[in-house]
Amino acid sequence: MRLTDFGVARIMTSENASETSGTPGYMAPEVMCRQNHGLTADYFAVGVIAYECMMGRRPYVGRNRREIREQILCRQVQIKRYEIPEGWSVEAADFINRCLQRKPQNRIGFINGTDELKQHAWFKSFDWNQLACKRAHSPYVPDISVDNFDQNHVNNQEWKDAEAIKESEQ
Repeated sequence: MRLTDFGVARIMTSENASETSGTPGYMAPEVMCRQNHGLTADYFAVGVIAYECMMGRRPYVGRNRREIREQILCRQVQIKRYEIPEGWSVEAADFINRCLQRKPQNRIGFINGTDELKQHAWFKSFDWNQLACKRAHSPYVPDISVDNFDQNHVNNQEWKDAEAIKESEQ
């Protein structure tokens, strides 16, 4: 998986409280509250994406931007052991939980940056050098001879609602 969205990329500055571009469901609380923020805001977004991969849904949902903001600010998401889907590890859930901490100082990576993330138990057998050299192999390779498009996604009302919100904000 390669994640890119340079349409909202910004050059990091220490005084960035006014920088709030992004998708509401993926924004860290400090970004939503227009506070200065650092890389840990990105780690929060990684946690949201990983949660979505694991659980099949976003951790914070709402009918509009305000409801999503309230969810993020008022509810600490925590994946419990009994909620971990088959094929996922306790280490994966722990990583996600540590990324999704609402207070940046409690979030993984706050003290030692990316090294702290890379050293997490979920990545114990991951070869970061292979990734840096673009030689890492994906554990999942989609079959390009079949249609991998999920019709359920197209028919999903939450997705349609999100698209409608996006259009109304433009």
